[in-house]
Amino acid sequence: MIAVTDDLVQWFRDLVDKSEDHKQAIHDAYQHLENAGLISRVTVHRYLCGKCGPRATIIRIGDRTLARTKDYKLSPGLNEQRTVESARRRRTLDGNRHWPGHTYDVDDLADGGPTVGLDASCRHGTATILAVDILEVTKNVVPGHPGKPTLF
Repeated sequence: MIAVTDDLVQWFRDLVDKSEDHKQAIHDAYQHLENAGLISRVTVHRYLCGKCGPRATIIRIGDRTLARTKDYKLSPGLNEQRTVESARRRRTLDGNRHWPGHTYDVDDLADGGPTVGLDASCRHGTATILAVDILEVTKNVVPGHPGKPTLF
């Protein structure tokens, strides 16, 4: 596995620093890395559903830790219970049950305190993963060598 290069770290810093929308910049950065086939080089941890597979991927570029959750589709019953119709129309990929994944700056989430985290969902349920726990689990992990994933 090739180490993360200084050029890649600088590219990421430049992209985020030049953007007026931090959330969009980290989303775009993750998407560019994924499109270029580089996610495996920067992955430090993964969260999986035992039935669905990968639900969240944690990457590190330089001193920043990012998390990307996967798209998910709720069952009709759970979708009805947990969401409102106006949100389903505006925020889903299909206008109803297929919800998009999100990209998070884990370091920023952790600044919000020990109870702040992100939700990784699938048709079987939702797991809240605390940002401080992500940082603890990944603190000594070398990008590209994520080790054993966490199952939920």
